[in-house]
Amino acid sequence: MATRGKYKTRQRTLVQTCLESNVGRYLTVDEVWSSATLSGERIGRTTVYRNLESMVEEGQALKAVSPGGEASYHLYQDKASGQLVCLECRNAFPLTCHMIGELSHHVLDHHGFKILPARTVLYGLCDACLAATSNASQAV
Repeated sequence: MATRGKYKTRQRTLVQTCLESNVGRYLTVDEVWSSATLSGERIGRTTVYRNLESMVEEGQALKAVSPGGEASYHLYQDKASGQLVCLECRNAFPLTCHMIGELSHHVLDHHGFKILPARTVLYGLCDACLAATSNASQAV
């Protein structure tokens, strides 16, 4: 049972293909499931969830949990030292900034907690969504 996710199954390939088709965006289980079923494939939501969780455990995908508790998944890109996730459009942006290293050192030195930069996800609003929000509030 411990090696379950390591087999290259048709379902695993479907999930991975969906993530590869959406690089730069976090997807929910339902979005991955919908994408797979729209292409005519048969796969259950639970199977999608298990495969996504397996990919996270194996370091192939990143998981981000929204403040509302919904998990989203993203294909791991080893170039980035972290991710910025827009709460509005759910696009992900690489966080390759020397400040992450400084923050990691501060948190370790002052709080005794080691941050894993490759797993760091910061939530907020991207430029486009921030501008749209600002424009909407000015129109009122």
